[in-house]
Amino acid sequence: DFDPETRKDLLQTIHRQSSNLVELVNELLDLARIGARADKCFHMQTQSVLPIIDHTVRHLLIPGDVRKVTLRLASALPDVNIDADKLEQALLNVLTNAYKYSPEGGSIELSTHTCERAHGLAVGITVCDHGIGMTPEQASHIFERFYRADTSSTIHGTGLGMSLVQEIIAIHHGEVEIETRIGEGMSVTLWLPASTRTHSVPLLDAGAQR
Repeated sequence: DFDPETRKDLLQTIHRQSSNLVELVNELLDLARIGARADKCFHMQTQSVLPIIDHTVRHLLIPGDVRKVTLRLASALPDVNIDADKLEQALLNVLTNAYKYSPEGGSIELSTHTCERAHGLAVGITVCDHGIGMTPEQASHIFERFYRADTSSTIHGTGLGMSLVQEIIAIHHGEVEIETRIGEGMSVTLWLPASTRTHSVPLLDAGAQR
């Protein structure tokens, strides 16, 4: 038997660790499926990224954090050939990291843009935080499985999130670009090859907040 306060603390620890275990198992299974079947488990369709951004931001839930994602969206974007669910999963991982690794607060911004890259025009989705950031050495390991730059017990994680993001974007023939400075935050851009069609912004206004 324990007193009520101790019992509450133990139950919260069990719940938190169980959630971490579920997250770890799910990410391992996702990586295994992608590795085994490559693009065979992806359902690609040419479409706009805007509804995916809208859905992801609307359903983003960070317990105990009242910050909102500030949106800065281009007025028109080309379509991309994507699996909407997988792209949402990748974007959700990046947004969750932005919250997780800026524990002292600071804005979380999401912007969209286009850029000519090595293989042609690409659509970029950038998530920027103003958190703890990384050193160049830490950033060089960011896509390694189970790598965690911050090993303190205050920021939980599996070390698989960015590996999964990279795998998903690679199947889309895109790239993940990282810019970061220790103590200043991080910027993560998901680059996706553009198709020929262009969409305006019917769902989200630039600078809107969720």
